[in-house]
Amino acid sequence: MKKKTWIGIILFLAFAGFVGYSIYSSSQEDDTVTVRTAEVTEDAITETVVTTGTIEPSQTQEVMGQGIVSELFVELGDTVEEGDTLVTYLDGTSFTANFSGTVTQLNIAEEETDANAQQGQASLVLSDLTVLEVSLDLSRSDAGLVEEGQDVLLTYGENEYEGTVEHIDPVATAQQTQMGSTTTLGAVISFDSDTEGLIAGFDIDVDIIVDSNDSALILPIEALNHDEDNQPYVYVLDGTVLNEVAIETGIQSDTVIEVTEGLSSGDEVVLSPSEELEDGMEVERED
Repeated sequence: MKKKTWIGIILFLAFAGFVGYSIYSSSQEDDTVTVRTAEVTEDAITETVVTTGTIEPSQTQEVMGQGIVSELFVELGDTVEEGDTLVTYLDGTSFTANFSGTVTQLNIAEEETDANAQQGQASLVLSDLTVLEVSLDLSRSDAGLVEEGQDVLLTYGENEYEGTVEHIDPVATAQQTQMGSTTTLGAVISFDSDTEGLIAGFDIDVDIIVDSNDSALILPIEALNHDEDNQPYVYVLDGTVLNEVAIETGIQSDTVIEVTEGLSSGDEVVLSPSEELEDGMEVERED
């Protein structure tokens, strides 16, 4: 074979080898996993139970009369004083106001028969609209976190109000809904701030503060993983290498969770880790 032919073959093999190596190196680079990260920091954290309640008068008086109404002394919306006569019946029965308040329901008229009792409703309802509260129903999971005396933030439109968990029912009750039967625990929130602008009967957003820490070690919830035994762990990035680290957690907000053991401030954890990640894997940090 001629010398020029050998040189051509050698040059061709060298070029093919270079191209192959370049393709291999490129594919190896493409296979490197890129991860997003965040630092573990010290900050305040608050855990809340978020629900909805109904604004209600603190006191109500339901008058349940029967027979023919002889005299009716009030109209719907009237304000009365404690002891004022509300209604009398032909048989001499008379009802007076137990407290100063506003007539919020009126289902009777003078010289007409009062049949409201047979229909399961009050003849007249008197409400104290000067002192409002919030009633709500707690789910089983929330009921285990809520206690009397806890602080509450209430939101009505653009306005915020402060409150306190005033009362929790001693037993849960079953209720029928369109989705079937559900069991809830009733609770009452009292207002600690002025209730101007609130209207009884409307819903209000309720955030019950069930726990807090002013100086907690926290990480984003999206960094959290759980193993087959439901034990929490995270991937900590050490340079370019992943380390799987078991942790213990504390209170949790909507976006972050407290770490009580396993991490230190400044540790870099992987966010939204995919299933392909493994302990000891080499990765690239996203720019």
